Amino acid sequence: MISPLMFIKKKPPFIVIEGGEGSGKSSVLMALKEELGDAIITTREPGGSPYAEAIRDVTLKNPLAKGTPAETTLCLMFAARFDNTARAIVPALNSGKPVIADRFDASSYTYQVWAQSAGALDKLFWHLRERLEVKPDLYIFFDVEPKEGVRRARSRNQSLLQGKQYDHFDDREIAFHEKVREGYLQFFKKVPHIIIDANRPLEEVKKEFVKNIRERI
Repeated sequence: MISPLMFIKKKPPFIVIEGGEGSGKSSVLMALKEELGDAIITTREPGGSPYAEAIRDVTLKNPLAKGTPAETTLCLMFAARFDNTARAIVPALNSGKPVIADRFDASSYTYQVWAQSAGALDKLFWHLRERLEVKPDLYIFFDVEPKEGVRRARSRNQSLLQGKQYDHFDDREIAFHEKVREGYLQFFKKVPHIIIDANRPLEEVKKEFVKNIRERI
């Protein structure tokens, strides 16, 4: 007798890549997309859906955003996340495609909860996270030493015309980025994750990342 369970289609994975400034995660994800093409769906946060992209511009690019309270930024990030989840991530997963996101809720935890509010927004964060329609199956953390990451980020920004990819978090002091790294490590105590040493040459990091993705999709 053939079990009906044999015909249940396995849910495609929802994987998130995270890392501080200059960790190289976005470059590696672009390389992965070029390699796998339509076999995967990629998205980014904040952003991913048209409305979420508009929120991204307000949150990261507007000069007024730099001094805004952490509560404001956290809620804006989740507003973009709810829209991206509903309009892009869930439909892609329902269509049978794996989704890989460049940042997700771990970034909100480490930047707003840990680095900006010293844990004061912890309860609010987990309350908002609980309302997400879907949560990641795995986080892949590109771990780079804060000083090296900031050096890379600043070098990148100087080479870009009109600051195309610039965001105000790049201008923070090293101490802020060290708190960001601490926040990631705290968050990953509670969720499934893999840590990749991103201090190495990009090709080595890419090879390890692609291997982990292929094993899961």
